[in-house]
Amino acid sequence: MNVTGALVALSGGVDSSYALNLCIERYSHVRAGYVDTSGYGIPPEVENTAGAAGVKLVIVDAASRFRRDVILWSEQMMSLGLTPNPCARCNARVKLFSLHEILKSSEALVTGHYVRKDGDLIKRGSDANKDQSYFLSLVDSDILRDCTFPLGDMLKEDVRGEALRLNIPFGRKESMDLCFNLAAGEEKPGRVMDISGREIGRHDGTGHYTIGQRKGLGAYGRRMYVVDVNSSDGTVTIGRRKDLLSTGCVLVDMNWFRKPSDFPSEALVQTRYRRKPVPAILEYRDGSLHIEFIRPEEAVAPGQVCAVYLDTSVIGGGIISSTEHTDWNGDAE
Repeated sequence: MNVTGALVALSGGVDSSYALNLCIERYSHVRAGYVDTSGYGIPPEVENTAGAAGVKLVIVDAASRFRRDVILWSEQMMSLGLTPNPCARCNARVKLFSLHEILKSSEALVTGHYVRKDGDLIKRGSDANKDQSYFLSLVDSDILRDCTFPLGDMLKEDVRGEALRLNIPFGRKESMDLCFNLAAGEEKPGRVMDISGREIGRHDGTGHYTIGQRKGLGAYGRRMYVVDVNSSDGTVTIGRRKDLLSTGCVLVDMNWFRKPSDFPSEALVQTRYRRKPVPAILEYRDGSLHIEFIRPEEAVAPGQVCAVYLDTSVIGGGIISSTEHTDWNGDAE
């Protein structure tokens, strides 16, 4: 069936509000969909935007799903000493998933993400400062196949300028933080170690630390960083910046959009949002995908998403389960 309509993911922010108005011009029928992850109902800016556009607003109650698949999952990851990425998880397991469940065969699923489409693949958005392809690397390919991203070729400043010019109502505050309080639950105090294995302090729980963290470590006479978190023995290891370097990492729960035909294979990988992609070699060993960085990467954190690119197209994404460090020489000084 030909796609003649759109279901627009509406959050009330400027991006989704402007995308909704673009869809009114491009499709014969348009619905707005709001995914309620809090259970607190519809924000006024969402109702205002949908009302001003004159479209039907569909509410999806996803509070239970969000709590199970994002909040509890994140807390469990933290309790294991891992650094979760709740936003990428939410896109894949809650927001896009929930809207795709109610998508009609005649509709495209439209979002305000700054990404582009290349056939069935997604590409980096034209606005390098707002590109969100990394956050969509865990979304199922069947869902992304039905998605359209009208802001992919636009700059954020132009979107905001057009929304203001057209007097489109939207929430003026940009949300940059998590939409829930992330806590690791009850944890036991443990040891803070230096890279030589010497105990140099105590901590209140591994869930309070992440790889690359500098703040909250106390005074050690020099700038120190968290270089390892081990929940099994309750230790947090700190070292200098050079000790943050990793030669590679291992990915689990891989989500492929286009799996390389042969391994080893060369690709670009991105291990954190707003980090530049770097060249790497991909190889399957012992049932896991191993990533070997061409040059050592800094602060690669188990639990984070690693997105895999060919040029500017995302071909897959997975969760970092472990890292491979450059040799620590045991010199804590």
